[in-house]
Amino acid sequence: MNRPKLRISLALLGLLLAPAAGARAQVAVTSPAVQEHDARPGERYQGTIRVRNTTGRPQQARIYLADYAFQADGVTRYGAPGSSPRSNAAWITVSPSSVTVPAGQEVTVAYSVAVPEGRPLAGTFWSMVMVEARGDAAPAAGAARGARVSLGVRPTIRYGVQVATTIAGTGTRKAEFAGTRAEGSAAGKALEFDVLNSGDLAFRPALRLELFDEQGAPAGKFEAKRGLVYPGTSVRQRFELGALPAGTYQALVVADTGGDEVFGARYRLKL
Repeated sequence: MNRPKLRISLALLGLLLAPAAGARAQVAVTSPAVQEHDARPGERYQGTIRVRNTTGRPQQARIYLADYAFQADGVTRYGAPGSSPRSNAAWITVSPSSVTVPAGQEVTVAYSVAVPEGRPLAGTFWSMVMVEARGDAAPAAGAARGARVSLGVRPTIRYGVQVATTIAGTGTRKAEFAGTRAEGSAAGKALEFDVLNSGDLAFRPALRLELFDEQGAPAGKFEAKRGLVYPGTSVRQRFELGALPAGTYQALVVADTGGDEVFGARYRLKL
């Protein structure tokens, strides 16, 4: 099976920091959530990020790089560019570093990815291009003398574009399962577990759970698809099993990571 020599994907993630009631985004990123490119090490690829002004006044946005990681327990980390051992921030050039977007219009921010050559690179490397709203480009007209002044907190709104570079022909896909938890209540039963990427290639796992009763008869089949899971990161998956009869069950959990292998685990559950 032929595999692309290099795959670059961008996934869009919107972040709202310090939200306030009635807050409205000044800018929004309208680029596709995922962009994929083929390339050889040493080549340079160019693309664009589209930033739209959703207000009736000119708005400013700052563009910068950050490292990014997440875990199944909900912890998300944003680090200085290049602080992660698998960061590709040094490969990325974004221009300009700030933009003024006219009222109701859209501007384009160019990016390029220059994959190094002559280095022992293997697997997936990634970071984020951040687009952060800076507010109105021009101050509002001054208040009349004696007018009441009200103070407030303006939320900071930023979008993160994940830039993931996968060098084909290198690295391995590997998924592990951890933290399995079975829950039961009058409303129904559930199985929850964490999926860890313990290889060095990013993957989008297709997850399947097959449940069998004590006699080996099928008791349920459940499926889910997840987004990109980077090396060393993890996601939490929960399957709602419904109102199963109380008893002991065998659970087979399978993760298809898109390669030639699938990864599985078997559990004995008392529900």
